[in-house]
Amino acid sequence: MLSAGKAISTTIASYVVGTKGAELPASVRQEALRSFFNFVGCTLGGAHHPGVTLTLQALQPFAGAGQATLLGRGRRSDALNAALINCLASSIYSYDDTHEQAVVHPSGPVASAVLALAEVEPVTGSDLLAAFALGVEMECRLCKALTVPPARGSMAWSGTGITGGFGAVIAAARLLGLDLPTTRTAIGIALSQAAGFRALHGSLCTPMMPAQAAQTGLRAAFLARAGFTSSSAPLEGRYGFLSVYCEEPDLDALTGDLGTRFEILRNTYKPYPCGIVIHPIIDACLELRRRHTPAPEDIVSVAIQASPGAMALCNNRNPKDEMQAHVSLHHWTAVCFIRGTARIQDMDTETAVKDPALMAFQDKVNATLDSSLASDAAVVTITLRDGRAYTSRIDHGIGSATRPMTNAELEEKFAAMAVPVLGEQRTRTLMQHCWDLAVLPDAAEVARLAG
Repeated sequence: MLSAGKAISTTIASYVVGTKGAELPASVRQEALRSFFNFVGCTLGGAHHPGVTLTLQALQPFAGAGQATLLGRGRRSDALNAALINCLASSIYSYDDTHEQAVVHPSGPVASAVLALAEVEPVTGSDLLAAFALGVEMECRLCKALTVPPARGSMAWSGTGITGGFGAVIAAARLLGLDLPTTRTAIGIALSQAAGFRALHGSLCTPMMPAQAAQTGLRAAFLARAGFTSSSAPLEGRYGFLSVYCEEPDLDALTGDLGTRFEILRNTYKPYPCGIVIHPIIDACLELRRRHTPAPEDIVSVAIQASPGAMALCNNRNPKDEMQAHVSLHHWTAVCFIRGTARIQDMDTETAVKDPALMAFQDKVNATLDSSLASDAAVVTITLRDGRAYTSRIDHGIGSATRPMTNAELEEKFAAMAVPVLGEQRTRTLMQHCWDLAVLPDAAEVARLAG
């Protein structure tokens, strides 16, 4: 049970308000920059996804004045809708960042909120980066406090859905210069609207959960500044957020060592556009294909020893469309052995998900739970028609905290998504502005260049 004496909400609000950007370690500022850079690339990559276009068309008649840029679309909308649409685009291909322990995708809600805000009320790049870093840090901490043992939580909740608004409101409140009581109020407003559960995975609701969190957080900051009220203890109060979303939260994960231990340093970036728990399986399959070059028709079976997370979230044979393919280890195994790739186009509904060869190959794939495997590990064994068997064990997938993507690899990923939208030269200019965020006099320049 929570101790009534722990003023958790006040502690967090005080930390957010009182921390100077220059006090954040260089390593934290650098990881925040990498996270922000990855977000911009992912947003451009998803900007013209049919689901984003559909959402924009449905909501545009109700949008307000053009205050903020819709990245990659050459148009503007009001700040609240811009935050939602940009975050939706960043999340829609499941290509966004992931905290290695909490498996939350923290940057989308936070970055979408602060970029929209920066176009309404100008801020420097340095201030935006500090606010972004604090928002991501606290979002990761909250999700870890709910989902990572010794916490006893529920797999049913979407971690990003229920904690993304917390990160977004912290960053927005920081940029708006709200004082401690008003920041605490803003946190309560945002948490009152936290939502998202995993039964909706495999549909457009998956990226909508972080998108609505981005909008929720930004709206909550504006409401608090105007005088809207909430609880003074929204996290720890009786029937507060922590007791609603977790049977036994890990309070040390949330507030322990604030300012000295940084969860943002555990943030990771995806080399493949799908559920992160599938990534080590993809690594193993691609390694087997490279090393042994088996013809797909000669593979009799593929036996996968999968982590608990992979089995819980992605043990989904025969997906019917792109959104279901995001979380199907069977689909991506087939893609690896037949196409030798793992790209955005490899989950297109018509050309990939419904590809007869990919569909048929999935019948050869059998995944079993290995509870000893970490979330970034997998073992894959293929058996060939002539009886030969080959095994690949991946202890740490590419892009994990142990094998992080380099800045050069992040740039390659960014360019692959942005060049088709902006062209080569604009993409290069935008990438440099993202890396230079901390010294930009006007942070909104990034959004305008990405428009």
